[in-house]
Amino acid sequence: MSESATESTTPQAGEPTGQPASAASAPADDAPLGPAGEKALSEWKQRARAAERTAKEHAARLQEIDDLDKTELQKANEALTKTQERIVAMTERAVRAEVKALASTAFADPSDAAAFLNVSEFVSDDGDVDSEGIEKALADLLKRKPHLGKTAAPPSFDGGARSTAAKPTSMTDLIRKQAGVA
Repeated sequence: MSESATESTTPQAGEPTGQPASAASAPADDAPLGPAGEKALSEWKQRARAAERTAKEHAARLQEIDDLDKTELQKANEALTKTQERIVAMTERAVRAEVKALASTAFADPSDAAAFLNVSEFVSDDGDVDSEGIEKALADLLKRKPHLGKTAAPPSFDGGARSTAAKPTSMTDLIRKQAGVA
């Protein structure tokens, strides 16, 4: 007998078998879990939360260990980088707010204006917001995409001002009028 015919192909731990999962292991539909299933799900959620807390604690401890090896200059540079990132984020948020405020008068949805404009273009080197530049860009955007603007009030189809109808005339009134007795 040859060796290849007698070898077994059992997978090692953690290796996929290459065969599809049996129908018994896959749920056929979204049937309710039942009390045992709910209990198991709750237990797994608790385990996941505990693992998340542990991971955060380990990450904090690892950061402390990494910080021990850093010089004061490296720590200061990291703090500066984080601060600069926050400043950029806050500046962009301020510009986006300015764009929305200026767009609220002419745009149907002011957040559309903020989405179509590059907000970093409207910040000066000093960090000031260029309101005039925003107004020009909004006007240009409305010219290019007029469907973003507010629509005028729909026309009134009521036919004009209403007036009360005249008193209906009866046949007796018509005869009197013709006879000149009215």
